[in-house]
Amino acid sequence: MNDTPVNIPDAIPTLEADIPAEALAGPGMLWYVLGGVILLLLAAAVALLLWWQARRRPAVLGPSPLQRAMEELTALEEELPPLRPCALRLSLLLRSYLAGRAQDPALFETQEEFNQRMDALATLPVALRPATRELLEELAAYKYAGETASDSTQSRALIERSRELLQQLDDAQQAAEAAAARGEEDEDA
Repeated sequence: MNDTPVNIPDAIPTLEADIPAEALAGPGMLWYVLGGVILLLLAAAVALLLWWQARRRPAVLGPSPLQRAMEELTALEEELPPLRPCALRLSLLLRSYLAGRAQDPALFETQEEFNQRMDALATLPVALRPATRELLEELAAYKYAGETASDSTQSRALIERSRELLQQLDDAQQAAEAAAARGEEDEDA
């Protein structure tokens, strides 16, 4: 090892006195800056193009509330559980449909709360309110009854009534939406 002590201030190199700025920047530095700006502009243009395309593309819609309900009814019909579990699942299915399609809070209420609410089913067409209420009350009677014998004929009948009611409700809802759209078009004209 070298045992001679090093004088630190003497070891620091000295710089030339006047180095021009052009010598540090050099002619290549301008190309790097220009290339960086061009890359940044290209990235911004690609991002803008992707954003614009995403906004133009229609959103992929899932199955409608009616389609989901009909699929569940078909599965329930294939399984065909005893009357009480069948009524329980049908009631949940109808209430879910009403909550999703007609914005009725029936899904989140007990049958007593539903019966006491004055505006129950107010968003449904007047002609379909009694049939909907009757089916929900009948399903509630089976739901809250004790275990009964497995009656596949009655379960099938309830499933079919539910299917018909859901189709009627959806048809009426679509007709109301179409009428509302025509009304808006008439106002715009």
